[in-house]
Amino acid sequence: MIFSQAENLVQGAYRAAVADANRFRKQKAAKKLDQYHGFQADYIMDALRQHFTKPEVFTPCFINLTRKVINQLAMVYVQDARRTIDGTEQDVAIFAEIERSCSLGARMKLANRYAKLLGMVAVRPVWRNNALDLDVVTPDLLDVQTGDSPEEIQAILVTYYPEDGKETEVTYSLWTPETFQRLDYRGLVLEESSNPYKIIPYIYVWNSLPTITFWTPSGEDLMALQDAFNEKLTDLLYVLRMQGFGVGYVKGMKGEIGQVDPGTFFNLPTDGEMGFAKTNAPVQDTLAALDFILKQAAVSNGLPAGSLQADVSDQSGVAVIAGNRELEEMRADDLELYRRYEARLFDLIRITWNAHNPGRKISDSATLQVDFYDVQPSLSQDKQVQVWDALVALGVMSKVDVLQKLNPDLSKDDAMARLIEIADENKAATAQQI
Repeated sequence: MIFSQAENLVQGAYRAAVADANRFRKQKAAKKLDQYHGFQADYIMDALRQHFTKPEVFTPCFINLTRKVINQLAMVYVQDARRTIDGTEQDVAIFAEIERSCSLGARMKLANRYAKLLGMVAVRPVWRNNALDLDVVTPDLLDVQTGDSPEEIQAILVTYYPEDGKETEVTYSLWTPETFQRLDYRGLVLEESSNPYKIIPYIYVWNSLPTITFWTPSGEDLMALQDAFNEKLTDLLYVLRMQGFGVGYVKGMKGEIGQVDPGTFFNLPTDGEMGFAKTNAPVQDTLAALDFILKQAAVSNGLPAGSLQADVSDQSGVAVIAGNRELEEMRADDLELYRRYEARLFDLIRITWNAHNPGRKISDSATLQVDFYDVQPSLSQDKQVQVWDALVALGVMSKVDVLQKLNPDLSKDDAMARLIEIADENKAATAQQI
């Protein structure tokens, strides 16, 4: 049976899930995700219906500046972090297996981007199909019950929407440290069991630590700028269509002429006139407004004003961050947060793995060391070689490190083996020349 406190959490979480304020919060989160993933045409049509009696005459058009801005801001994993396990050989082997099975680097990069976009995401290790997977759950699917502080999570409710969209088939999963329950669309319990992990099996990745409420705001200005940009771009297409062509006219003749083909002659009155009239479409003004919105979207988020322009030659993540003090400071703050998140995730991965693999556990003493990629200014190839030579000569870098820089997919053992192969090949080539 559920304890009365757990019952209160269930009903409180369900009531929060269906409250108007939470529905509005979830709708905004869903819209941000749609903007990021490029599903924007429906929102443009909704806006057109509010302002025009015949919105169908417009052609929705957009450029995804949301994804461009977010991907340039979310630079914790500009390259994947290097994760090292301090533990037994079995611990190291198990974690390597988990990294591969759940695509840990790719999932954490996605969590970083979603947190920038949405303010926060929840990440859960899941035992699925005899392997450990990693789910990234967005705020449009989440409700929480908190204690005295925003980080004291007492219960979490995850909404599952059916593919057919029927409200009566919506279900919820509710976790507390003691219980797991599955609820129907009315909040009634369909399934109930004790929580095998003894903690709520989620970590919470915030863009900035919550101070007052669990839900930290993020991306509000970007969402408004995306809407404004879409509106002006759609207007521009309509202006070009309606005012970009000349309209034929005839003066001094009575009656309608109809369509005129090349080579057609008309006998005009003495004061008659034939020609094409063309209005002055505000194309340049509209383009100037679009350019202004692009620059404001960049600058207001700490990016260079030209980072959203099509003629910028180097737009790699390293190039955007290096030399930009505001972005460097932002990334340094993010790294402090993500060191905590990576450590919490490792602890939760260990709990989840050990609960499903009692005969092959990760030891309690095992710890995770995370080395995040150090962003450095882009150098030409010859200057980069000089830097590496100097660092190897100083003894602060090895040839193995250099080879891993050239090929990040190589492990240390693989890089060492490859260096030995290169040395042997060089010796063989020298011997043949002699």
